[in-house]
Amino acid sequence: MRNSFTHDGRMLSYTIEGSGPVLLFLHGLGGNAENWVLQRAAFARTHQVVALDLPGHGRSQGRDVPFTRYWESIEGICDHLGVTQLSLCGLSKGARAGLMFAARQPERVERIAVVNAFVHLTPADRQARLALYDVLIGPAGEQAWAKRLLSAMSVSGHPTIVRGFLKSLDSIDPHHIRARFQELIDYDQRPELAGIRCPVLLVRGEKDDFVPPYCVDEMHRLLTNSSIARLPDCGHLPYLEDPAAFNALLRHFLSGERRDTGA
Repeated sequence: MRNSFTHDGRMLSYTIEGSGPVLLFLHGLGGNAENWVLQRAAFARTHQVVALDLPGHGRSQGRDVPFTRYWESIEGICDHLGVTQLSLCGLSKGARAGLMFAARQPERVERIAVVNAFVHLTPADRQARLALYDVLIGPAGEQAWAKRLLSAMSVSGHPTIVRGFLKSLDSIDPHHIRARFQELIDYDQRPELAGIRCPVLLVRGEKDDFVPPYCVDEMHRLLTNSSIARLPDCGHLPYLEDPAAFNALLRHFLSGERRDTGA
């Protein structure tokens, strides 16, 4: 069910279904709450599942909101729903927003699943990925950018994902996405991680060429209560590429049991 609330003068949209412990899903850059439809249906049987359109995404207002304030929208929806504790699952940028929230309001976060995210990139990797997003606002345009990004995420071989991604181009503002990505790569989030004490599951799709392999290992070293789950046959979007495997992994993590499949 779609709902909305006002936070900091802007309307934010979200879905909510099920009952039980609260599980909040956070999408990646350019995405929206509908990205998690396969998880929402599965986890609504055991949880109250909330999926938020982050500021400036999906049906939410706030394209002027910088990435470093996205965590405030998580605070906002918790206050709106009267949530005192919850678990988080985020992809890439959404995961980083979740980590920011966990660092600032640790008493509210029970555990967090971080899917294919980086908190810091080397200068060479920053430049290479920024060049990709420059294509989005360049003469070649959105279709050329989408083709290159789908390849980097290693999901070009999944027709359903490709169709959904191309359809989503109608709802994005290229300059907004490019600006937020610049903020993402400029913001070194490593100093915040030491203060996060809740259990963290770092999910790594081993075929993902967009997030460098060293990123998950670096986060694992900095997060004192983290474990790694490596999915050898997945790229950047494992929750869509292999939802059964991803959902089983997430459910196991939410149960409180620890299973580390990476060094």
